[in-house]
Amino acid sequence: MSTDLNIQNPIPQYTEKTDEITAKLEQFLAEQNPPSHLNPSQKENIACLFGNSPFLSAIAQRNIEFTAQLFANGPDFTIDIIWKELSKPYVKNSGVADLMENLRILKAKVALTCAYADVVKEWPLHKTTKALSDFASQSLNTALAFLLTREAQKGNIELDIGDSETVNINIVRYCGFFILGMGKLGANELNYSSDIDLIALYDPSKVNYTGRKSIKHFFVSITQELMQIMERRTMHGYVFRTDLRLRPDPGSTPVAISIEAAETYYHTVAANWERSAMIKATPIAGDKKLGQSYLDNLSSWIWRRSMDFAAIQDIAAIKHYINTHFEQSDKDFEGFDVKLGKGGIREIEFFAQINQLLYGGRHIAIRKKATLQTLDALVEEKLLESDTRDRLRDAYIYLRTLEHRIQMINDEQTHTIPEDDDQRILVCKFMGYDGDDQLKESLFYRTRYVSKTYQELMPDDQEQDKQSFIAANLEKTLNTFGYSASSSIANIISGWRSQKYRALRTDRSQKLLEECLPGLIASFAEMSDPDAALTRFDAFIAKLPAGVQLFALFQANPSLFKLIARVMGLAPALADTLAKKPMLWELLLEPYFFAPIENETELTEYLQSLIDNAQDYQDILDKTRQFAEEYKFRIGVQMLESIASTDEAMQSLALIADVILKCLIPCVEAEFQDRYGSFENAGIAILAMGKYGGSELTHTSDLDIVFLYYIDDMSKASNGQRSLGPSQYFSRLGQNIITAITALTSEGRLYEVDTRLRPSGNQGPLVVTLDTFRDYYGKSAWTWEHMALTRSRIIKEPTHFKDQLVSEIRTILTKERDQETLLKSISNMRQKLRDANKVVSPWAIKHAKGGLVDIEFICQYLLLKHGENYPQIFSSHIDTALNNLLEHQLIDPQICSDLIAARQYMQNIQSVLRLCHGEKTLDDEAFSIGLTEILCKSTKQENFDILKGNLLKWQSTIYKHFQTIIDYPNEHVENNVSD
Repeated sequence: MSTDLNIQNPIPQYTEKTDEITAKLEQFLAEQNPPSHLNPSQKENIACLFGNSPFLSAIAQRNIEFTAQLFANGPDFTIDIIWKELSKPYVKNSGVADLMENLRILKAKVALTCAYADVVKEWPLHKTTKALSDFASQSLNTALAFLLTREAQKGNIELDIGDSETVNINIVRYCGFFILGMGKLGANELNYSSDIDLIALYDPSKVNYTGRKSIKHFFVSITQELMQIMERRTMHGYVFRTDLRLRPDPGSTPVAISIEAAETYYHTVAANWERSAMIKATPIAGDKKLGQSYLDNLSSWIWRRSMDFAAIQDIAAIKHYINTHFEQSDKDFEGFDVKLGKGGIREIEFFAQINQLLYGGRHIAIRKKATLQTLDALVEEKLLESDTRDRLRDAYIYLRTLEHRIQMINDEQTHTIPEDDDQRILVCKFMGYDGDDQLKESLFYRTRYVSKTYQELMPDDQEQDKQSFIAANLEKTLNTFGYSASSSIANIISGWRSQKYRALRTDRSQKLLEECLPGLIASFAEMSDPDAALTRFDAFIAKLPAGVQLFALFQANPSLFKLIARVMGLAPALADTLAKKPMLWELLLEPYFFAPIENETELTEYLQSLIDNAQDYQDILDKTRQFAEEYKFRIGVQMLESIASTDEAMQSLALIADVILKCLIPCVEAEFQDRYGSFENAGIAILAMGKYGGSELTHTSDLDIVFLYYIDDMSKASNGQRSLGPSQYFSRLGQNIITAITALTSEGRLYEVDTRLRPSGNQGPLVVTLDTFRDYYGKSAWTWEHMALTRSRIIKEPTHFKDQLVSEIRTILTKERDQETLLKSISNMRQKLRDANKVVSPWAIKHAKGGLVDIEFICQYLLLKHGENYPQIFSSHIDTALNNLLEHQLIDPQICSDLIAARQYMQNIQSVLRLCHGEKTLDDEAFSIGLTEILCKSTKQENFDILKGNLLKWQSTIYKHFQTIIDYPNEHVENNVSD
């Protein structure tokens, strides 16, 4: 069989259709000035193009003038016309329907032009696929500019849209949002009826978003509408079918995601095949400069400089993935898939990409996107024989040409040789063959060579891999992976295999363990202390009641290996939670797990549904604990993976607490009322205080709360069988609420509760009336109690009680104060705290000199100092309160900026440390590499030394501000008094 790629001209099947189009073109040309006619060569081309494609015939008949230009002047002429039409600006206030219509009309013209260039052989394959790819990119860019201009006009985003009445497509260049073309689009290799694989990303720091909803919601909506513009079918057809499933974790992420979340995903839990997929990624629309910067940042993840043991395993896994998911068994000619079939297009593409993964770290020249360019580069770098390249090139061009002819017939996204006899004959004739045998021989000659070459690239060595993990070789394998105590770790694994733990005592669990073991060992090896991480995993397994479910989960989702390794290696506190509740791990399979935490309404509906289905009061307590643990675990993992910022995590943790109390307390009240009845026009209120009041909870925070109650007649008794007076009733109710929160059930505790901020502290009643509250704070409260009240937030109250409570708190905070007494009290209080918490470590973020307490004290002092004259400055959120002070010129702008920046910086550090290590204060030596990486990412620092240096600078700066604002003025006052 010859390898000559001189494909024959098509043999027309539908001669009546070619005659019809020929007549229409002749009539059109005769009516022109001057008149003209078709020459024999043009008539032959008409037969070749329309004699086998109803789809192309329909386009021609709808666009006779354009078709005449194409046959008279060729595809280069008409493609230029299309680019000019596409680049014409749209009127800003025109409807999206006009845009959609124009893009679809132009797509039809592109389809006709490319088909002509292909069939008549005026363009090589790469020029045809590039034209299709360019149109996809430019149409996306045009539509995006249209949508962003509309949103800028609405005031949702700040862009320089100018005064012109038309859309300026250049506004997308610096919009902070971009689209990556993946696969064939990214490589300029789109096939004739291809869909387009896309990933939509944005950088919040690069966007001047001014809308009312979240920036995430904005870009998700833009992306959804953009996809609709591309793929919705109208009377004019469609532009391109779109596919967004190549984005990170598509089952649980929105259609547009931040680049930080994407980078975190790729560097932590991405699957093997995703490295291969990113080779072809190209910014094709939007802020392309930002897109290229994003890809540059991923370069070290895609291109590994050294072929270590783990990297080679990864590549072997990619090939195994391809073989498992894409390979077809040997098919008859009828129904053979020229893309996915054995020896098809996909195997040529992956042959090139696997070579790139193997050698691209050291051979930059082979980092190409297009398949044929990659094959050429491999030859130039002496990584591939030229004869192999030539045979693969021949097969690739032939198969792509055949693919195009199959698709041109009816514009269907198919790659298979039709099983229907008539349709198969049509394909044969479109390829220039009289019958099946010629096409079959030519096709399988090429696919057999491709299959043989692909299979020889990297033979599967699964048995060899298994040999590495048998007991006799295990210690050596562990050494290869970098375990320092390989003997001890081998003993741990031996214990697993000997069914030491209940979870591993079945044949099924042992089989799953062996299948998961290579992935687990490789993932733990990536931790800074793999021995400690795997040892924690051992403790985790020891507490499992059964192992089949967990290891089956790992087997089905290998990307979870890396995540379990990171939890065990970087976050012992989170690992302890998992050890107590291993089934939390199943949450990772939920499609929403890595998505932002839901809003209060959605969370309340979910928890309320759990409560509504509870069997009894005890079950309600258990279900609320399950709810809390699930969300705390989810938030913790999102923090660990840098998907959620520390501020987002703290606010989410506070929101979870709010929702739980708002849903649980009515249940406690109902249960209490069954015994003691109730009062008319009465109810209990709860104030959140401290970090809870400021929505700054960490994973180890308790809840600072204060109870109040309202009743219109203190002489009444409750109407239950066991009636109580108001004071006793609400005191017992308050205690029951605390018990419901803190009781240790089979599901653990919800939270620890601290009520010491109530009037008179531990010496006073648990629940007080508003009058008692007012009298205490008006006459007896210490200054520090007023400071604490600045962070109060009402989370539950009787409807008719709220306005009174808000008014009383405002009255207390804004009362006239002796400034010298206020200053002295706050200064002395801070010194007592320093004496009580003698810390020298800067990692004691809360109590260190210049730490979070100093920031709070400065803010609270200024609020109380100026509250009388500026009642509007109060807020339970520190940053908001500081900005309020700044707005009224009550704080130096630089000091305000320092306090906010330092609080954010230190809060980031504290939240990560508490997530990973609880309340324990670490020494520098205790910081693992993994922990420092998380801290650096959270604080956006280059390395640990810079991170610590900046922490010390911030603490020094804040302490100086504290001295300037509080200590020095207090000393001055005291000196004046003594004088």
